Order: sequence, then structure tokens, then C-alpha cells
Amino acid sequence: MKNVYNAITIIIVSLLFSNLSVNAQHIGFMQSDAFQAGSLLVSVSEGHTASVFTTRNIIPNSESPAKAQRSEVIGCRDPFFIEFGVTNHWGVGLSTGTDIYELNPSKLYGFQRTDNKPITVSTSDFTFTSSYHFFANKRLDLSAFIDLGGFNVKFKQKEEDTQSYQYTANGNLMRIGGRVKYYFFHHFGVFGMVSSYAGHTSPKKVTDNTIAGNYTTNVSGCAVEAGLCYRFSR
Repeated sequence: MKNVYNAITIIIVSLLFSNLSVNAQHIGFMQSDAFQAGSLLVSVSEGHTASVFTTRNIIPNSESPAKAQRSEVIGCRDPFFIEFGVTNHWGVGLSTGTDIYELNPSKLYGFQRTDNKPITVSTSDFTFTSSYHFFANKRLDLSAFIDLGGFNVKFKQKEEDTQSYQYTANGNLMRIGGRVKYYFFHHFGVFGMVSSYAGHTSPKKVTDNTIAGNYTTNVSGCAVEAGLCYRFSR
């Protein structure tokens, strides 16, 4: 349900930015470069992320929580971005994405499935973006960005007709990185990006967890992504 709300929010903001973009064209703000004041940019990508999961069992009223457990994993990433040009160099926008991992529950969350299989864990982020475009011409756009926003970690699985496992932890995330976009056509192009991120979560305010109810989860690492981009401009 949260992903549905995120998608609706992005659609509404996209329509508002699109209207601003059209108005900007009429008052003469638009330029011919790949990034410009008043333009709306939409991007979707696929990629991989090298992450470090760190979990800790925070026992209530304990002055010496259990030792943190760490696991290095590779995940698949699937994000979506929109951005609006405030000036010819600065842009603001929204981004949302989901990463998927296979993890060892015994090492990280203190339980083991009866079939000894790993668990599928997803992380989701919904962030506000600020970017600086330090170079742009008619086809090429180079920028750096920072994302700040919400972040969660969850898994929900059920063994065959036996025990079910459900865990959710919520928190925040910061991501910094760089993007390069190249437009083969006036509106359509391709892009690549690299980023580094850190997310911190806690299950304290979640009431329906059935496992690992005292475990915090922190995720940090780097991501490499590539995809398609579209710009609304004249």
C-alpha cells in the first residue's frame, strides 16, 4: 500500500511540474541545453547495489545490547526519478526505489527457517532530491545529487503450511552520487549513475512483526545503475 501512495504522489507532482514546464516555455525561460530552467525530467533505471547489512538486537532496558552482526550482499535495484529545473544549474525532485536481497536469517535476525533457506528482504526509499548540473549542452548532462528521505526494510515469508515470518523496520536514508545523461533524440536519452548511501531503521513503532521485534537494521553501500530518460522541453 505504501508503494501505491508513493506512485500516486509522484504522478501528482509530475503533473504539477509538467504544468510549470509548459508555463515556463511561454514566458521564455526555456533554453536548448539538455538541462534548463523550467524543464521536467523523468528517468527509470535498473541496477545493482553492493550493500552491508548491520543488525543489532536492542534488548529493552538493557545497558549492553547484543553485538552487531554484519553481512555483505549484492542486491538488485529498481528506481524511478522525476526532477524539475529550478535554474539552469539547480534541480529538485523526488525519487523512489526498491532493492531486493537474499539474506541469512540466522546470522542477521536470530532465527533459522526449518528448510534452511535464505529469506528475501526488500528495502524501499522515498526521497527528496537536490541536484547541481555542472555541465550541459544540447545532448550531454552531467550532475551531482543528494537524496534525503524515508527508508524501510521488510520481509514477509511463509514456509509451506507452517510458520510465517514478518518483519518491518522504518527510518531514514541519505544518498549522494552523480549522473550522466545523453540524449540521442530531443526528448529521449539514456543515463548512468553511481551513488553511495546509508539507511538507518528501527522496528520500535511497528506492532505486527512476528520475528526479530528488537532488531534494528542499518544498510549502507554503493549502487551502479543505467536506464532511460525523457525530458519535457521545447
